[in-house]
Amino acid sequence: MKLPEGKSRLDLVKAGINSLNILPKRGRFIVSIQKLLEDPDNERRTFRGMEGLIASIRAHGIVEPITVTPEGDHFRILTGHRRYRAAKAIDLTEIEVISRDPEDALTRRRKSIISNMQREDIGAIEMAEALQTLLDEDKSIATQRQLAGLIGKSEGWVSEMLRILTLSAKHQEQLRTSQVSVSYDSAMRIARCEPALQADLIAATLRGESTREIRSRITASKGPSKGKQGRGANPNHPATPVVTFSEIYEGCTAIVRGPEGESTREHMRTAVQKLLKQL
Repeated sequence: MKLPEGKSRLDLVKAGINSLNILPKRGRFIVSIQKLLEDPDNERRTFRGMEGLIASIRAHGIVEPITVTPEGDHFRILTGHRRYRAAKAIDLTEIEVISRDPEDALTRRRKSIISNMQREDIGAIEMAEALQTLLDEDKSIATQRQLAGLIGKSEGWVSEMLRILTLSAKHQEQLRTSQVSVSYDSAMRIARCEPALQADLIAATLRGESTREIRSRITASKGPSKGKQGRGANPNHPATPVVTFSEIYEGCTAIVRGPEGESTREHMRTAVQKLLKQL
């Protein structure tokens, strides 16, 4: 096919021109930044700490290419939304990408969640919402256990992440929009606490207190550990182990617990049945 006058094939690739079928659909190449589209279903909603990334790209360029998938004569971003926004912020016109075969929306979401989870690269609220969305929308995932197996995490980790969504709307918004990065561990631990304590803990995290400091605050709020022998403690009567089951569904948390023993589970079933009658 005849090329435009004064243009080489390399010029067309760099400019991202696709009308002559010169730009490949797969592989690693340079494309016009105008050809890139952000994924509206991406779990990232807040872009914090961009100043350092912008400075790095201005000085060294984008070291790791953005991954994309073809969409018409454009490319949908799979990973690298922060790099894309940083590139736009410094007015880059071209960007290197790695293009992969098109995938359905749920497959893209799974991979995006796993990528961000491995780097703990998005906020705790956004990650929890993404996990809940997979449970709600992906018909191949019926339980938290199946979701855990899919993303390579324990069922307990998934349950604890989803518990974060039981925080009040105000607290969730504070964590979502904070410019301070709050670790998943801190958010999980805060979600386990009583509402009266959650406000103080969230304020502490937003002041930049570390996960270790948050743990210390929670421990201090519980007073002396029941497991330790203090004044008046009877070493012949240690604390009774407790069995706990919990489940989270669409923002609602159900918890049943009782002392460990042969009849515990039967008593739990009876308690749940009575509770269901109240509901």
